[in-house]
This record gives sequence, structure tokens and C-alpha cells, in this order.
Amino acid sequence: MSEPEEVFDCLSCGACCRTGHDGRILVPEADLLRWRGLGRHDLVAATQPGHFGERAFATTPSGACVHLGTPASHNACAIYADRGTTCREFAPGSPQCREFRRDPSLRG
Repeated sequence: MSEPEEVFDCLSCGACCRTGHDGRILVPEADLLRWRGLGRHDLVAATQPGHFGERAFATTPSGACVHLGTPASHNACAIYADRGTTCREFAPGSPQCREFRRDPSLRG
């Protein structure tokens, strides 16, 4: 009998959104421009200095992205429809995804 395929539901996990305080979830300039064009200046304001001279999503004192959590789920993304490129391109089930999910300190 074969093993059941693991399902990677991003909106019920959130492990990759709990990566720490040091600006790891990068926000490329193109996202800042897109958000300004959409009138989402709140998203631009909710960034902090990140790695490599780029902006990054701001984090809570616990190290989670400030956009993590909705009334429906503490693991869901509050800006999922407008999330940044880094988040959009992060592949569910990728080796990095699996690594985040294995780390008990990143589980919600």
C-alpha cells in the first residue's frame, strides 16, 4: 500500500511566516510600487529594513509576520490576496517549506 500524499495548505500552517525578527521575508521594490498603485500604503508602512538592502515584512515581538492571523485562523494570512512576491513564489511542499514545518518553534 502506498503512503497517502501529504497536503500542504499554506493558510492552515503559517510556519514560513514565523521566521524571526531579522527581515527574512523580503519585499521587493516591485511589490512596494504595486501596493502604492493599489492605494495600500498600509502595506508599505508595515515593512522594515531587510536583508540585502531590501525591505521586509515587519514582525511581531514573537517573530511572526505582522500579517499572520485572521479572525478565522491564527495561521492564515490577512493580506493573502495582496501578499508579496516572496510569499507568492514560496512553493508549498518545497524542501524549505518542509524544513519550516519540521521546526516546532515555527508551528502555530
